[in-house]
Amino acid sequence: MQSESETEERRFSDLTKPRHATQQTAIGPTRSCGSLEKHELFFLVLTILGLMGTLGLTIYRLAKITSVDAETADFTFALVLIINTVACMIFVVHGLMRERPYEVAIFIIADVIVLIYCIVNYAEKPRFDDATEHAVKLVRLILVVVFSVIAVPLAVYILVSFYQSRNLIFRTVGANEALQNMCDLTFFNEALLKLDFQLELSMVVLVMDKGTDVNPEDIVVLSVGTVFVLVWAIMGYLSMRFENRVLVIIFLLLWWCEPAYIIYKMVVVAQQLHNKGKTLSDTKIVSAAAIACGIAACVIHSLILVITWTVWGNFGKGLKEKVYGQPASTEDSRQVVEEESRT
Repeated sequence: MQSESETEERRFSDLTKPRHATQQTAIGPTRSCGSLEKHELFFLVLTILGLMGTLGLTIYRLAKITSVDAETADFTFALVLIINTVACMIFVVHGLMRERPYEVAIFIIADVIVLIYCIVNYAEKPRFDDATEHAVKLVRLILVVVFSVIAVPLAVYILVSFYQSRNLIFRTVGANEALQNMCDLTFFNEALLKLDFQLELSMVVLVMDKGTDVNPEDIVVLSVGTVFVLVWAIMGYLSMRFENRVLVIIFLLLWWCEPAYIIYKMVVVAQQLHNKGKTLSDTKIVSAAAIACGIAACVIHSLILVITWTVWGNFGKGLKEKVYGQPASTEDSRQVVEEESRT
């Protein structure tokens, strides 16, 4: 058992570690590129190069698909792969520059999904008669495997380091543990909003059934729905950014729209999947992926509801002033003083 003095000494030593350079931006404190440690810089460069290579090969493959090829699952999954690859880049850059462990964790999950897709895509119906197509899939698979073997363990190390140290959170809100927990929860909710939008975009592509069986009504609903989810996510971010209770209320009142539509489409897709029998086909693979994506989207969407409600209860306790440097209102200042007097 450590004595109390040893524990206090360890805490003090943690707080006196060299601090990374940060700068205040419109989205809050952000690290400078020069503050990245060697392993973080290596991870960033490796990730960008690997994802850019995967994205380039996928776009090349997509451009080569003919109208006949577009009837296969390869066309649909290529679009989903592009969406997830771009999302991986965003999570990596934002996760590193703002020390967000949750976004690094989401990158790991997304990278594993990309790896699984590339393996399945290469193994399914290989067309050795088409040397170019085979070569593109093989090179992409090798690139993703090599990249994942190096990047995923390094991402896990960075994730654990960020989560345990909370360096940027400490430099942002100070040593107040309550404020640190509130800040951490808010950052977690921001990451979930991005993931929710990523899953919604993937769902939009998957339920289009390879883009061949979509009627004009579906096109309108999907187009409007994508814009709606984007606006909803931005509203959620701004409500936390400015601690605006009116925006939170609107945000929560509109929460049900996305899961209602997703559940409806999953029921339709499930019925189509059942009607197609037991024979494995490209269409069934797309339908199964759409259902899996829809379930994940509903889970994340529900988690956002719970965490947003909790974050709402933290409004007016000094968090936005610490994170974004905003002046506090008279009411908020009074609440902060009362909270400090209690502690």
